[in-house]
Amino acid sequence: MRARTWATIAVSLTMLAPVGCGGDSGGTGSVPTAADLGAALLVPGDLAGTWTVNPGADDAPMPDTGIVTDEARPMLPTIEFCDAASDESRAAASDVRWLAFRQLDLTPVDPIVLPGDRTGHLVFVQEFLLSAGSTTTRAMFELLRDGMAACLGDIAAGEEGPGVASAMPVTVVGDDRYGVLTTLQEAGGGAEWLLHDTLVLDGAVLMMVDVVDIRMGVAPLFTAADVDAIVAAAARRL
Repeated sequence: MRARTWATIAVSLTMLAPVGCGGDSGGTGSVPTAADLGAALLVPGDLAGTWTVNPGADDAPMPDTGIVTDEARPMLPTIEFCDAASDESRAAASDVRWLAFRQLDLTPVDPIVLPGDRTGHLVFVQEFLLSAGSTTTRAMFELLRDGMAACLGDIAAGEEGPGVASAMPVTVVGDDRYGVLTTLQEAGGGAEWLLHDTLVLDGAVLMMVDVVDIRMGVAPLFTAADVDAIVAAAARRL
């Protein structure tokens, strides 16, 4: 099992008081700043259970504000689409520059304790935010959504796998939304990875929320309702 770092989740489909992140309708008007987005990120108290902020690598930590710095950017998880995705969707995935990011780690009742413990859960939530004119965020949402949809189905064994990606219903949040549940077997037949990836468009803001449950010898931790509650909590802060 790989160590838990930000780079663990490449999206491989192979909020306190509102801070004014709601959208403009025509591509002009107020666009939230990186500081606005950082203030809108989930904090541990927003979610049920015991969560802590993962600051990332010691040599390039994420600021407490959640604003993505040039030093931390190379450590962020990336979106990697399968061969079935269009060139346009691939380009959009490559061009995404998130302005705010936070990873929250759960302390589960039955944690996996490496290297000897081979049962339990390793759970975290990653939230990504960017802002632009609403015309731009709509176009980006559609390209990323289409890339995710193109990669539904069986995933052949590679660095990890095999697995399967399935469309995942998402609670009604924002202006538009799309979700995928990817289930992957860890290489060598170890843990199973459950990756709940949700993309949300909210006017001038694009949000991605990844709810990740890595499990060994135990039942999945999250129901669909649990994932929806996390996404809804993130959307309320926008």
